[in-house]
Amino acid sequence: MKNNLWISILFIMVFFLPLSVSAMDYQHTLQAKGLSFSWSLDGDKIHVSLTAETTGWVAIGFDPEKAMQGANIIIGAVKKGKFKIEDHYGDRKRGHSNDEKLGGTNDVLNPAGIEEDGVTTISFSFPLKSDDKYDKPIQTDGIMKIMLAHGAGKDSFRNRHPYRTIYEVNLSTGENKKLK
Repeated sequence: MKNNLWISILFIMVFFLPLSVSAMDYQHTLQAKGLSFSWSLDGDKIHVSLTAETTGWVAIGFDPEKAMQGANIIIGAVKKGKFKIEDHYGDRKRGHSNDEKLGGTNDVLNPAGIEEDGVTTISFSFPLKSDDKYDKPIQTDGIMKIMLAHGAGKDSFRNRHPYRTIYEVNLSTGENKKLK
C-alpha cells in the first residue's frame, strides 16, 4: 500500500509539476535579453513567471531605490529537478538577504520551477500588499521599477549576475520602458 502511495506521488510530481510552471495564461510579458517576465494581476495577488537562458538562478526585484537597495526580490533556482524560491529584501546597495533571516516572512505563494535544455523557469504568486516589513506594496496603477537578473550556471543565490536590467513597468497595462 505504501509503495502505491509513493508511486502515485512520484507520478504527480513528474507529470504535473512542469505543467504548473507554464499552464497559466499570463496577461502581460516583457522580453529582455535572454529573459522573460510574464505576469497577471488577480485581485490582491500578482502571478509571475520568470524564464531565463541559464542553468543558474533567476530573479525579479520590485521597486528598487538605489541599485538593489529597498527592493523586494524574489529569487529562484532549480537543481537536480528540485526548485527553491525565496523572498529577499535589498538591504544594501549591492546585495540582498532572505526576509526570514532578517526577521520577516517568506510571502511567496504557489512556487514552482523547472529547468530544461539550459533554460530555467520559476513561477509564483505574491500578495500585492503583505504584512512583512521587508515587502513594499506592489503598485498596480502607474509606473513601477522592476529589476530582472539571472545567474550564470550556478544555483547559489550568492553568485553574482552576468545579466541584469531595469525597466519601468505599468503592471496593469503591460506598458514598459527599459532604463538600463
